[in-house]
Amino acid sequence: MENKNKQQNMELVKKINTALEQKYTGISRGIFPKYYYNGNGVYNQDLSSNSLLIEIGGVDNTMEELNNSVEALAEIISEQYWQNEKVNG
Repeated sequence: MENKNKQQNMELVKKINTALEQKYTGISRGIFPKYYYNGNGVYNQDLSSNSLLIEIGGVDNTMEELNNSVEALAEIISEQYWQNEKVNG
């Protein structure tokens, strides 16, 4: 089953990833799209627009690194939200 929100969700994740990389070079490992034919690689992000699955950190990261990543991501998502709010509001 094709995700009708796929293109819109991909555009959103590209904006977030680009903004992250511009502000915090090297913070992201990139975008890894998953599809139904890859097995169970879709985790409900196909149910609505603007729905993403974001994985942060790994087994080798410290809590400080994870917290720093979350803060950076929250900052970028907040900026994206307020930019969109200005356009839509």
